[in-house]
Amino acid sequence: SGQGGGGDPPGGSGQVLIEYDVDGSQEWVEAANLRPEPPPTASELPWLSRLAKGELAELWYEGGWWEVILQARAGSKFQVLAARYNKIHSATAAELRPWWQRDEAGAWCYTLQRKTRTAEQWRGGALSPPR
Repeated sequence: SGQGGGGDPPGGSGQVLIEYDVDGSQEWVEAANLRPEPPPTASELPWLSRLAKGELAELWYEGGWWEVILQARAGSKFQVLAARYNKIHSATAAELRPWWQRDEAGAWCYTLQRKTRTAEQWRGGALSPPR
């Protein structure tokens, strides 16, 4: 991800200049194609302990967040699959975050155990063990 910049867009006013954190390169992109940055994952949300095999998460890899599927756990490591690239990665908890999406109202939410909730809803007890 990058940060917006100034200058004259080559394709019109609907474009923004982004600069990549990894290598400092820049490019003009359509603003409509950019995803807003999701909220930080609160440390008190025990989402990783509830993440089940086959569920989506995001992996910090090569300077960006990539959609992955949890394949297995081994101690403090998580084996995840980047299905789009058919590549398996071994990740630590610090390299993973929820697969944030926006609901119809624009609120950030993520899915665990087939339930989609906002962080506030998860914090309000939706992570309690099933009865």
